Amino acid sequence: MGALVVSGEYSSGTIRTTFAAVPRRSTVFAAKATLVAAVMYALALLSCSAAYLVGDAMLPEGRYAQGDPLPALFGIAASFAVAAVLGLAVGTLVRHSAGAVTTVIGVLLLPSLFGPLFGNAERWIAGLSPTAALEKLTQTSDATADTVGSLGPWPSLLLVTACTTALALTALVLLRRRDA
Repeated sequence: MGALVVSGEYSSGTIRTTFAAVPRRSTVFAAKATLVAAVMYALALLSCSAAYLVGDAMLPEGRYAQGDPLPALFGIAASFAVAAVLGLAVGTLVRHSAGAVTTVIGVLLLPSLFGPLFGNAERWIAGLSPTAALEKLTQTSDATADTVGSLGPWPSLLLVTACTTALALTALVLLRRRDA
C-alpha cells in the first residue's frame, strides 16, 4: 500500500500538483507516511483482533496454550504500519509502481527464503527481515532462534523500524533533491 501511495502519483503526474500545492516536500512525505502508517495500523489491529477472536472460538477449550494476545496484537499492527512506511520509502526512491512493489516484496520475503543458504549466518540474515519480527510477535513455532535470530519480538521490531526509518530518511533526502 505504501509503495502505491506515492508511485501512483508519479505515474499519473499528480505529484507535480501536490508539490505545487505544498512546496515543502518533507511535509508532503511526512503527511503521507503518517496517513499510511495510521491506516495500516488501524486495519491490521481490527483484522488481527477479529482473526484472534474467530480462532479462539474455533479451538477446543484448554487444548492449546495461549499467551497474552494484547501485546502481540499491538506489535503485529505496528509491524504492518512499519511495512507500509517501508513501501512508501521504496516507492519514493523507485518512482515506479511495479518496481516499488517488487522491491518491497523482495525486502520482506527474500531474507527468510535465502537465509538457509548461508549456513550459520542464517539467523543473522533472516533475523533482519520484517517477517522475522512478525513471526516472533505471532509466537509461531517456526520462530526459533536458529531461523529468525535470537532477538526478542520487540527488539526485532525496533530493529526493523530503525532500518525503515533510515530508508525513509534517505528517500526524503532524495525527494528534496530530485525534480518531480
